[in-house]
Amino acid sequence: MNLHFITSISRDYWYITGKKCISTWDLPGKVTIFVEQRSGDLSWTNELPFPWQLVYAPDLELGRLTAKTKVSKFWGKSCAQMYAVRERDTDERVIWLDADIEQTNPVPPEVFNYLFDEPLAMLNSGDNEDCWESGVVIFNQRFEKLNLIMNKYEHAWTNEEILSSLWKPYDAQVLGYVATQRGYKNLCHTPCSNVNALKNSYLAEYFIHWINKENKAKLNEQD
Repeated sequence: MNLHFITSISRDYWYITGKKCISTWDLPGKVTIFVEQRSGDLSWTNELPFPWQLVYAPDLELGRLTAKTKVSKFWGKSCAQMYAVRERDTDERVIWLDADIEQTNPVPPEVFNYLFDEPLAMLNSGDNEDCWESGVVIFNQRFEKLNLIMNKYEHAWTNEEILSSLWKPYDAQVLGYVATQRGYKNLCHTPCSNVNALKNSYLAEYFIHWINKENKAKLNEQD
């Protein structure tokens, strides 16, 4: 199968975090960076080490939730995922990596091209309500109704009742809601705090996820 790694960034996030992490990527497949920007100067994208394209995220009409900046930011991330999955080539597996993931070791293809039955694989740490971690998501192109899963993903994002029922209306929780409904492969092999989900997976041999403000501060201290 062909592996297609994707992520999304804004200009500010590129300079704050993405540049430090994405520059370490040497992945066994093609890489696309989706750029979250509606207008303004795009000359900064000349620094990107991989092909990029703009991602279009329609305005959400979610009442009181619409005003939450993080909701719109994570909606853009989800739009990149849905677009890439829907537009995938035959036997192309889409793998999402957050832009704050650093690669630490060479990654052989078998890290991502193994067979599994569920529509997607993601990290569930078992950490009570804050159990979903979407730094790495594998979308299983061999699942016959994967596009239907994307439709359910989009529907959940546009349904205020569903979003309000979640612990937080963020991409990990929305995708976790869909995963719970339709099934998923858990990449996290032992229960842990959610911030350590990737550390408690087979992916820890290859990646570090600089998740949350505290860890990003540690990343920046390395400059």
